[in-house]
Amino acid sequence: MSKVSVIMPCYNDGAYIEEAIASVYAQSYKDIELIIVDDGSDDKHTLEILNRISSYNNAIILKTDRLRPTGARNAGIAIATGKYILPLDSDDRIEMDYIEKAVKILDDNERIGVVYCYADLFGESSGRWELPDYAIDKMLIDNIVFVTSLFYKEDWERVGGFKLNMKHGMEDYDFWLSILEIDREIYQIPEVLFHYRIKPTSRTTEFLSNINNVQQTYREIYQNHPLLYEKYKDKYAMLLRETLIEQIFLNRALQKSIAILERLKRIPILKSIIKKLIMK
Repeated sequence: MSKVSVIMPCYNDGAYIEEAIASVYAQSYKDIELIIVDDGSDDKHTLEILNRISSYNNAIILKTDRLRPTGARNAGIAIATGKYILPLDSDDRIEMDYIEKAVKILDDNERIGVVYCYADLFGESSGRWELPDYAIDKMLIDNIVFVTSLFYKEDWERVGGFKLNMKHGMEDYDFWLSILEIDREIYQIPEVLFHYRIKPTSRTTEFLSNINNVQQTYREIYQNHPLLYEKYKDKYAMLLRETLIEQIFLNRALQKSIAILERLKRIPILKSIIKKLIMK
């Protein structure tokens, strides 16, 4: 049985971390070490919980000083003794058979370097996380693989880990492209085995609120992987053209909808109804 190291960065997540830990210890796969990276937590409740957790079997508490999620993950993976790595944020959860099913896929197929699954949302929103099914075409355009995926520690070492210079996020996307560059494949289990917590604000929502940061980050990702994008240059060019056309048509539909709404607002009785709907 191959050991799996679960890497759990935590910064003041005392309200959620016990749920995340419980989902790890409930796994049907038992050869697991849990490494919790306390990245400079200063919340009293979180510190009390982390002190209590330190007495758990197989739980390692690594203290770092505000390395942010990327640096904290790297620090945890660096001391991990498992063959396989599974990052899990301290506010998320996994199903009890996720690790068992993912390990079997990696053990049975050496070409596969990353295994993930379907996911759903909980917290501020609920329902399926509507990510596209995995395909290299889609992966070239945008990230469709979340960070809570199983991969080889030796592959993490080979590609230099998660890049620390990704200031605004998307370091997981950059990392998966690095894994693809070393000729590993990505496999998606067609079951919901991961639960992603939605908070009122998050690193992702902050990132998506600034167009300059988004443009800069995607530019850096492209520049970080010249060999991969050279390999798929024709496919990538066609995908970009198709994506642009899709956005043009979506924008036209939006503008038509806005124009219709503006015309309807001129009708007195509809104006009142629309105002009430907007206020809701």
